[in-house]
Amino acid sequence: MRGNLETIVGAMFAGKTSELLKRILWAKHQNKKIIVIKPSIDNRYSNEKIITHNDLSHECYSMSNWETTLKKFVFEKSKVDMVFLDEIQFMDTNETLKNVEDLLNKGIDVVCAGLDQDSRGKPWETSSMLLGLSDKIIKIYGFCNVCGIEATKTYRKTEGGERTQVGAANIYEPRCLKHWEPR
Repeated sequence: MRGNLETIVGAMFAGKTSELLKRILWAKHQNKKIIVIKPSIDNRYSNEKIITHNDLSHECYSMSNWETTLKKFVFEKSKVDMVFLDEIQFMDTNETLKNVEDLLNKGIDVVCAGLDQDSRGKPWETSSMLLGLSDKIIKIYGFCNVCGIEATKTYRKTEGGERTQVGAANIYEPRCLKHWEPR
């Protein structure tokens, strides 16, 4: 039987990793065999853990690429029930799609979390493609730092720079559409 793909998306500070942790804890409570993976570029708080902005955490494998990850783990249904992927926007699109599809075809459930858009309002390719394949989608919202209503956008506090700039509250904040501008 094919595995189930669930994808959690939203702006920064919406609680995507917290939502992922909730699912990890529930899977552990059910004695599921799990693997938690994040891209190695996300080294904001720790290399060995996924950590929320309010300091909740769980151990993980920090992945540099899928080739290395496939050598480290045996992704067979007898060995793993669920795979959790955090910060999917930073993962290689084609390799991630191929490997998630392989996991699902082996009957392994996959839960992903990540940004759906960058600070310029452009969709992240990996997130978008996984959303298209998902059996369940959860979009969550933060609260605008200016007015307090639902925030659907990530606002970069400084203009310019590369598209991918890993950071936290020092660089980004959640904003509603009224108070957001692409930067």
